[in-house]
Amino acid sequence: MATFFRSAAFTSMIALAVVACGNAKGDDASAPTPATAATASDLIGHAKGSETAPLTVIEYASPTCSHCKHFYDDVMPTVEEKFIATGKVRFIFREFPLNDVDVIGYSIANCAGEDKFFDVLDDLFAHQEDVFASSKDGALKKLFLEIAARHGIADETALDACIADRTIRQTIADTMLSGEEFGVRATPTFIVNGKVKPADVDVSTGEAFEAYLNGQLENISK
Repeated sequence: MATFFRSAAFTSMIALAVVACGNAKGDDASAPTPATAATASDLIGHAKGSETAPLTVIEYASPTCSHCKHFYDDVMPTVEEKFIATGKVRFIFREFPLNDVDVIGYSIANCAGEDKFFDVLDDLFAHQEDVFASSKDGALKKLFLEIAARHGIADETALDACIADRTIRQTIADTMLSGEEFGVRATPTFIVNGKVKPADVDVSTGEAFEAYLNGQLENISK
């Protein structure tokens, strides 16, 4: 694990995360404007909500992407309250790492267990600025040890084993590759009932995403 934390390329990797994020309106920079039919299995990723919900929303995201953090801070609470909790949406999160920092964070989330995955994800987004800062001052390992410890990964030995786990790394890689059929190249990208959200649809606020999802629900009922 030490090679990850000593790498001088870490700062440039973080910079790449910003470049690969969608724009500030929450548009999917990678998504084709015409919606594309999906065939990927909904079993890939980490799910919240009823399996019988009329809408399935898949998000490809990165914990070092600033627009992904904006979605989790400002938009996701509306999705949780008005769509997931009410049985209207099944939300599936899929890992789309933009750098090795993301891979480490996702490894911790997977090692913590499926029931804690979203708790770790919340923690990673909450400390995004700390990740940026610690990647520059050499304190990234300490920060990840603190995050891991909060979710049951007790010490450095356990974290080393987690990050080195080839099965987990392969799962993350396979999940990322599942985005190829949708043309995912940036984060966040949303797929709603098998179609990529068009880039010109603004979902940068809770109200905007609510209107978009309600429109999708109306289309189903027609």
